[in-house]
Amino acid sequence: MIKAVTSLRQIINDHIKADGFISLHDYMDLALYHPRFGYYRKETVIGEAGGFITAPEISQMFGELTGLWLAHQCQTQQLDTKAALVELGPGRGTLMADLIRAWRQTALALPPIHLVETSPSLQAAQAKTLSHMTEAPTHWHQSVDQLPHQPLLIIANEFFDALPVRQFRHIENEWQERGIINGNTGWQMAWRPVSSNHIPDGVLEQATHEPAASTDADTSIITYAPHLPAIMASLSARLKMYGGAMLVIDYGKADAYGDTVQAVHDHQPVDLLFEPGEADLTAWVDFSHLAKIAEAKGLTATPLQPQGQFLKSIGIKERAEQLSHGASPELKRQLLAELDRLVNPAQMGQAFKVMAILSPQTKCPK
Repeated sequence: MIKAVTSLRQIINDHIKADGFISLHDYMDLALYHPRFGYYRKETVIGEAGGFITAPEISQMFGELTGLWLAHQCQTQQLDTKAALVELGPGRGTLMADLIRAWRQTALALPPIHLVETSPSLQAAQAKTLSHMTEAPTHWHQSVDQLPHQPLLIIANEFFDALPVRQFRHIENEWQERGIINGNTGWQMAWRPVSSNHIPDGVLEQATHEPAASTDADTSIITYAPHLPAIMASLSARLKMYGGAMLVIDYGKADAYGDTVQAVHDHQPVDLLFEPGEADLTAWVDFSHLAKIAEAKGLTATPLQPQGQFLKSIGIKERAEQLSHGASPELKRQLLAELDRLVNPAQMGQAFKVMAILSPQTKCPK
């Protein structure tokens, strides 16, 4: 008789029992994307009622200004009737809705909308949010490889940090990979020897690089997202061939060193081994990896900058003042709180970073 699978914990335990170990990558992949029990298969994961909140859920200003940034790219490259508007990992559709509203304030026609989303429940939420927002056709895709072959105006907000990662270290001439074992008191993190023949080229290359000047991370650990290179190469190839631009906003830094994997449940940090499928697991993005892939395709990656600095440079303070004009004292206080949360270095302003991917001939708008 085949034993019925009743929980994600059981599935992971079976993996550990079979091999004595499950890699961090495979643990994250199951915890986030298992078709039945994965965290992103739940109906409510984003927003105040969910497990975590993103910048678009905090303030409409985030989506409006990033939308105008993309609209400027559309105008600069004269893509008015040629481009597609793309969001990777669109959450509940809030960012795209705000982006569309801002786009309509320009003289540009709204391009067709393309959303890369694998979660059926989130697709349904996006369709509901956008149903009354756009006359443009909206398309959903399971992967970036399904995006149309035409100029793309892409926004990726908290997309790459949700890719499962592997972690390696090189100690006493031995490579080791991090994972989970069954210890005396239950699951625990552990390192297991791994042949150098099984180390990804990207990890070996990173091991030869000096850490970023500003890093305070444990430089013995290298964090690597196996799916990132193919995703970024596919997007970069389209941008190179057809034109367009990509704006990446995410937790991240300028190298792959350190243990940056984190777990959040009900808006609070929890242990990585907290009940699988009940917490959001993310890892800081190595923006140097994104830049290298884009540049190898002949594109330009703008210098990495903190989210707060970027949003101020594209007018978030002015937009807050505009929205505050004639508003009630309560709304003014709310707008100031939203602004502070997005740009204050102690809030989201420093940990989140911004990088634009452009064709070499394109200038980044100030």
